[in-house]
Order: sequence, then structure tokens, then C-alpha cells
Amino acid sequence: MTKVIMVILIAAAGLVAYNYVTTGEIGLIPGSTLSEEEQQVKNLSDRFYKARQMVKQAQRSASVGGVATINTVDDEMNEIEQIEREIVTLMDSLESDAAFEKAEQLERAIEDFKSGRG
Repeated sequence: MTKVIMVILIAAAGLVAYNYVTTGEIGLIPGSTLSEEEQQVKNLSDRFYKARQMVKQAQRSASVGGVATINTVDDEMNEIEQIEREIVTLMDSLESDAAFEKAEQLERAIEDFKSGRG
């Protein structure tokens, strides 16, 4: 009986770890706690952080990459501009206070990044 309980606990811990690694959320079922509005903001946030990472990576390798690096930075900065437009549009229709707060945080993160502080 003890072995069965240990196997169940280990399996649950493994599932929580897997969900944390793949979604960044701690829980047995990923994404179950986010409303539709919060999920929309999270999707925009994920896109922004991916684009920001690509810009930083391209800037680090600028001395090696040349023109290809410049194109990457331009493409990702255009993506960030698009995300910023989408977040402003989305904020006008958000009804959830939690989603609105997360959208404001994302908007500030984008502004900080564009001004060189992020």
C-alpha cells in the first residue's frame, strides 16, 4: 500500500514539474485557472517575451551575423510593435480586472524594453 501511494505521489510531482516546464504554471492541469481574457493576455505576453529574447540574442551575435542579424532585429521589433497595438486594442474590451492588470504590466514591459530599460 505504501508503494502505491509513493508511486502516485511521484507521478503527481512529475506531472506538476512537466506542466511547470512546458507552461510556466504550477498545477496538475495546465491553464485551468486562466479566464479567456487572461489567456489572450498571456498569449500576447508569450509572444512579446519570445520576440524580446530573439532581439537580445541577435544583438549579442551582431558582430558575427551582419545583415541577417539586422533583419532579425527589425522583424522582431515589428512583431513587438504589432503586439503593442494588439494589447492596446485588447485592453479596451477587457472586463476582468486581473486580465486588465496583466495587460497593463505587459504594456509597461514593452515600453521599458523599447526605451532600453527592459
